[in-house]
Amino acid sequence: MKAIAFCPAHITGFFEVCYDEEGNKIGSRGAGISVTKGSYAEVLPSKAIEIKGNVGRGEVTREAMEMLGVRARAKIKNELPFSQGFGMSAASTLATCLAACRLYGIEEMEGVKATHVAEIKMATGLGDVVASYAGGLEIRKEAGLGGVEKIEWRERVFLAVVGDEIETRKVLLDDKMVEKINEAGRECLKEFISSPSLDKFFELSLHFSLNTGLANEKMERILKEANKIGRAAMCMLGNSIVATGGKEMRKFLSSYTNYECFIDNEGARVLATFFP
Repeated sequence: MKAIAFCPAHITGFFEVCYDEEGNKIGSRGAGISVTKGSYAEVLPSKAIEIKGNVGRGEVTREAMEMLGVRARAKIKNELPFSQGFGMSAASTLATCLAACRLYGIEEMEGVKATHVAEIKMATGLGDVVASYAGGLEIRKEAGLGGVEKIEWRERVFLAVVGDEIETRKVLLDDKMVEKINEAGRECLKEFISSPSLDKFFELSLHFSLNTGLANEKMERILKEANKIGRAAMCMLGNSIVATGGKEMRKFLSSYTNYECFIDNEGARVLATFFP
């Protein structure tokens, strides 16, 4: 028996880091979009946890599977790079956990919870898990596993890697940067909730990246040029951009490693289950 699952990549435009009463990070509030490129996982029962594919060491996936208490062999295929703001550690882990849950008769939300907790523990992400599980253009009004409002939106988007990787862990452990992020993120979320749309998402995401200082000089220049053609924003947290704009935008981004996809309104899901 085996199960195959897919989880869309997720791009955060702006966010606020949230803590519990003891000062521990528990997730984030903010907004983002899920896209039709992401992570596929084929999972089979096994005597031990085995992880294969383009996932590096697969630490987050292993941690989540241990939390679920399952032993399985996972073969993972990721369509986008890690450490570029595409939420791929969350995508590869959630796809694996959803498939494992189907195999072992575990409720899907247990897989979502295990993935979210593993992401927090390994400092690889804060809000990608619940967002990619929901799909669409989402508003994360509360940290953790609840408070997600999903807006379905049909739109072609371009993704482009324009610089070196950014290690999420380093940003999240920088207290001064987190303070800037929270101030700007809180302001953006408040405005977005009052009038949510894809245009507003791009507008506020651009504002967020510039006001926090997360966008370096090269990124600022590229964003400025891209926004003359269509709409563009920095992917959090990566040296990459998400954009719309048709043929002109495609041509503008052609000199970078780029991808073309759509907003994914379905969210993470099990695609198939095979019985012996």
